Amino acid sequence: MNDQAPKTAQTGIDDDEVAKLLSRLVAVPSVNIAFRQAGDPDEWFNEARLGAVVADWLSEHGIAVEVDLVAPERPNVIAHVKGTAGGPTMIWEGHLDTVQVTGMSDPFTPRLADGRLYGRGAVDDKACLAAFMLAMRDLAQDPPPGDVTFLAASDEEFSFTGITHHVERDASYDMGVAGEPTELRVVRACKGCVRWFVEVQGRAAHTAKPHEGVDAVVAARKLLDLFEAEMRKRTEIHPLLGPATLTCTAFEAGEGPNTVPSRARLRFDYRYLPNEEGDAVWRRFAKIATELAGASPGIRIVTEAPFIDSAAMDVAEGEAVVGLFSEICRQHDIDPTPEGVPYGSDSTKMVASGIPTIVFGPGSIAQAHVLDEHVEIAQVTKAARMLVDAARQAKAR
Repeated sequence: MNDQAPKTAQTGIDDDEVAKLLSRLVAVPSVNIAFRQAGDPDEWFNEARLGAVVADWLSEHGIAVEVDLVAPERPNVIAHVKGTAGGPTMIWEGHLDTVQVTGMSDPFTPRLADGRLYGRGAVDDKACLAAFMLAMRDLAQDPPPGDVTFLAASDEEFSFTGITHHVERDASYDMGVAGEPTELRVVRACKGCVRWFVEVQGRAAHTAKPHEGVDAVVAARKLLDLFEAEMRKRTEIHPLLGPATLTCTAFEAGEGPNTVPSRARLRFDYRYLPNEEGDAVWRRFAKIATELAGASPGIRIVTEAPFIDSAAMDVAEGEAVVGLFSEICRQHDIDPTPEGVPYGSDSTKMVASGIPTIVFGPGSIAQAHVLDEHVEIAQVTKAARMLVDAARQAKAR
């Protein structure tokens, strides 16, 4: 590092235009179709419409744009700024979709108050989209040394089809940034997540004669005890991520009020460490379930294949992208120490494809998915400026 740190770039990005662009994005509903509930209006589920807004804005500012349809009504929007001096190639990725809006009174009307913008998607992930878009506009006017690609991907909140499609098509980037709310800190490690269902089948009987039935709830309770015992054996603590965790996120059982339950259905969420693999984790718990069924007359247990398996990541602190963004944080008076987080993102798919990637973005994860979701406008502005600085200061190895 030079004794004299580079000066941060003077950009045209300000709070007013951030608020204007972010409001425009929040006003377009883009709930992931996987979260649809009975009675929800069709217009809430419109990643394609939001993708068109993003693409049109970029085109209006002279940036080359491609819309790559991953699935019907599910686009990836891809924008490019060509570098001028053979610097490292970089991909910035944010996602178009949001989670459900249950309990929100007016989720798609952006509201500004006390320097914050409120609405579904304000922090997760439209603040990142706005920061990337504004940074791309500045770079298009004064290109950086290396090529920069911005990807607005579909379906991050459920099954990662957008980023998976893109890295299968093109993973030729030297470094990556996955946009998520990190309060402008550098995140280089995150847990993986594997989710699966277990079906416990017993035999129904009248509750006046419970001995004639086989209670699936009793067996399911034993299963939970065995899973908890297994977790007590898993004592590894990752220095940035802590321990692996297992949560039973759903338990449905029973038929009538006077019937011994003949079935129970459980859903599990296991957050695993970078040295683990989701399939191996699932197989271990499936084996425990099979052993319980073998020791329980009249009980059958079916462990379904995972419906989600998102890998963990642990990007080395010595990777260029970690060092670059740590330095940018230092220049902007933000703690440059890399962090780890327990939640997942599209970053893990980028890392798995060979792109050293960090997670970075404005706002707090504590405000994601909540009823009063919001982001500080000033953080979005700073994020955009930091991205511009990173692109201009990135150096080839």
